[in-house]
Amino acid sequence: MILHATLTLCLFINLCSGIVLTKWDFFSEIRSIKGAESSNKVTSSKASEENDASAVSYELNLGSYWLEKEWEDAQEQEFEEQHKSQGQLNCAMIPPVLAEKYEFLRYVDVFYGTEGGGHMFPGVTVPFGMCKMGVDVINSGSDAYSGYDPNGEVCGVSMLHESGTGGSPTYGVVSQLPMLAEDLSTVDIKSQIAFNRSKPDFGHIGYYQVNLYTGIKIEFSASARSGLYRYTFPVESGLSPVIMVNLTQHLHSYGRPWWTQNFDGGYIQVSSDMKSYQGKAYFSGGWSDPGTWSVSFYGVFDQPAKTIRAFHGSESYPGLRLNIGKSVNVNMGILFQFRKNAGVIKSHVGVSFSPHNGTIVAKDNLLNDYPSKAFFDFNNSVSNVIKRWDDEVFSKVVVNSEIEDPIILEKFYTSLYGAHFMPTDKSGKEAPWSTEEPYYDDWFTLWDTFRCLHPLINLFNKKRGADMVRSLIEIWRREGFMPDGRSAGRSGRTQGGSNSDIVLADAFIKGINSGIDWEDGLKAMQTNAEVIPPYIRDPIAPDSTNKFGRGALQDWLNYGYITRAFSRSVTRTMEYSYNDFALHVVAKGLGHDALAQRYLKRSSNWQKIWNFEALSDKYNYRGFVQPKDNKGNFYTEHYDPLSCFGCYWQDDEYEGKPIEYGWAVPHDILTLKAFIGSDEIFAQRLDDMFGLYGDGIADIGNEPSFLTPYLFNFINRQFRTSETIDYLIENKFLTGVKGLPGNSDAGAMQAWLWFGLTGFYPIAGTDIYLITSPKISYLELRFESGKITIQAYNLYKRTNPSNPFSRNVYIRELVVNGKQLPRNWLTHQELFEGFNRLEFFMTDVPTPWDAYGELPPSRGHIN
Repeated sequence: MILHATLTLCLFINLCSGIVLTKWDFFSEIRSIKGAESSNKVTSSKASEENDASAVSYELNLGSYWLEKEWEDAQEQEFEEQHKSQGQLNCAMIPPVLAEKYEFLRYVDVFYGTEGGGHMFPGVTVPFGMCKMGVDVINSGSDAYSGYDPNGEVCGVSMLHESGTGGSPTYGVVSQLPMLAEDLSTVDIKSQIAFNRSKPDFGHIGYYQVNLYTGIKIEFSASARSGLYRYTFPVESGLSPVIMVNLTQHLHSYGRPWWTQNFDGGYIQVSSDMKSYQGKAYFSGGWSDPGTWSVSFYGVFDQPAKTIRAFHGSESYPGLRLNIGKSVNVNMGILFQFRKNAGVIKSHVGVSFSPHNGTIVAKDNLLNDYPSKAFFDFNNSVSNVIKRWDDEVFSKVVVNSEIEDPIILEKFYTSLYGAHFMPTDKSGKEAPWSTEEPYYDDWFTLWDTFRCLHPLINLFNKKRGADMVRSLIEIWRREGFMPDGRSAGRSGRTQGGSNSDIVLADAFIKGINSGIDWEDGLKAMQTNAEVIPPYIRDPIAPDSTNKFGRGALQDWLNYGYITRAFSRSVTRTMEYSYNDFALHVVAKGLGHDALAQRYLKRSSNWQKIWNFEALSDKYNYRGFVQPKDNKGNFYTEHYDPLSCFGCYWQDDEYEGKPIEYGWAVPHDILTLKAFIGSDEIFAQRLDDMFGLYGDGIADIGNEPSFLTPYLFNFINRQFRTSETIDYLIENKFLTGVKGLPGNSDAGAMQAWLWFGLTGFYPIAGTDIYLITSPKISYLELRFESGKITIQAYNLYKRTNPSNPFSRNVYIRELVVNGKQLPRNWLTHQELFEGFNRLEFFMTDVPTPWDAYGELPPSRGHIN
């Protein structure tokens, strides 16, 4: 619990005595829930029978669904030796029956990228699930962005998290924490309660385990909007099992306290039979927006508590079943004490963001996820999560693991897994308004994800892609602008352009149409392009709004570029150009030719900040993007093409140097080539960007340089693309907890990696894919639009017995549907409509197989 010295206005109602101590505005909600208390009891004869027969080990009657207890104990010592300092996927600990049925379980590392700045969420969720159930820690030495850290103390297991984000930690709310005590009066609630682990955490898809030094084992699984805890308490301790439900618990930002979340108040009510509880918590702050948001919850145990104790601030109250408070960061909640020999205790919790009748919706969410026949059935929960991942994601890819490099397969499957966490599906009653349209939240952020995550989603699940577009349009209908960043129903934090425009254009050009009103979609895009958003002060960059839209639009409309009157002038100029190209794509496709031409012309505005005379002291070429003033003169002070200085909100460039942003015109590389000069200089400048042949100027851990290593294709030197992508995959995208080169950014990094392994990469907002060398010798992609077979002949050299998976990096020949293709790009229609077969013939020497082929199109080039 979080303890702060604050002014507190509290309300306590003792339902047993009926004494009201003070009054507050939660009364309206309390009246509704008090009368409905009896209806909130969940009964299940099957659940009761299963509770009576609870076993400590995780088994099925028909065999080893979980490890036999004796075998599990024998493995624990080996596990601890291998992974002393970190949580880890240990394939030997995955239930054999599951590992045999679902091969991807052996390769998906749920702890991938959880350390080293990756900020990945390692807990349990389903694809795009609202519930992301995971462990929360404190005192780890750094902010726990997804709740998890291998160090520090466990302060709870909560229902809601985000994955791979920067900014500051978000959610970590609706929590439980088990402990042991003589009785509830001995629990010290005056300071935050947390426990060290006795061993590293373990998990696989659908299952997670935490072991506390107190001897308590926590296991949990989850579904879309609810989850299931299973606690194993040491009965030999002679102490009583206690479970704390901490209303206040949330992730805190110690590194960036100006962006931290705060608990503002709430309530928790325990049912008269002492088996269930419900409530609502209010929070404010965080990275996206300082406004208040709320979450409701409904929890139920598989057995009644023996007694309870409410705590509020430094005081506790035995038997109090309703605890309400309105204050900032006061610690409050309920302690549940169970019978001493309980051994195993299970608990379901459902959550809801619904603004109306939230606790009822939370309970409905729980019952929808876990119908009566599955209630408290831990085995069923785990298997259902795995099946959902298989149905929606992994069944769509087929490889032959017996002939492939296991390290590449781990990267392949793990990256695909990490690309399906966000945004979060909150359709239905979870939306902040009543609507028949889908609703997605937790866009963190489109600036990160538009380049390749959304193109990947559009391939794997066209309905998801369409629903996300519909959600963006509906947010525009309700709030006036589409978001770039958004969490807990609050838009905020636009880093550069209005990149929802590119998400819409990518879906449009690829035929993602189901249920989408594209005329409204174009209007939403035009709002970004033509309407100056209302000013909402951002202390980090107070020159313009960063909540939504194009905060520097006034300069864009006046000059065709952004001056230093606004922060991120270069980033915004480059991205507004790309955004306007996206409007051109949709307007043209809808038959609005004059409008399309207008935005096509505006998409060339990036050329206005290209300084042909700009020089770097380090390199012998000239020509870079450079900010201009309102008179058309280039700023010379505080400018270096090789530096973005702070690279943050108040600088000219965000997460990229001017030399990097010079490449950020994927819609018009043809003009960029003309500006740079010869193909030789173009190639030299690309080489300088990465460490294979150059100085490694570009940071592939930041999104502006995602497309850059593929740009060799635009001078028909695809072999250099293959070399560079191979270098980056081998040296920057590793396996394990520190495998990511930066924040996952909601799966953007994993999407980049997956495309690099597969052999093609999208230019977002266009129908073009650029070819690179596949890293898997045989792959089937089974999408709605058809099956694609990708086969790489002679991929493995097979010349070194000690390294049987040494690869031939270069393409000698590309054959598509039985015909040789001498160009290094494909259209979406060529690649994904109908049955297609791509055959790569690999070699160990650079081969100019595409030298005379047609260059990739620059769809935004103006002749």
